[in-house]
Amino acid sequence: MATQTQTTQHLAVARQLLDDVTDDAAADPQVKATAAVAHATLVLAEQVAAVRLVMAADAAGNGAASTQ
Repeated sequence: MATQTQTTQHLAVARQLLDDVTDDAAADPQVKATAAVAHATLVLAEQVAAVRLVMAADAAGNGAASTQ
């Protein structure tokens, strides 16, 4: 089964804002640390979204969700 990488509009906007913050070379170290935490959170959110897509595709393919 092939999967596609898809992000929601909110995740795309969050990633763009994070890129804007981290591109600023004169940013305060605390801002950079906060951006790093935000980036980790964003990556986790994208992974959770991808897993949800895989689970939904699997459930649709089997006709029912697994109850394990």
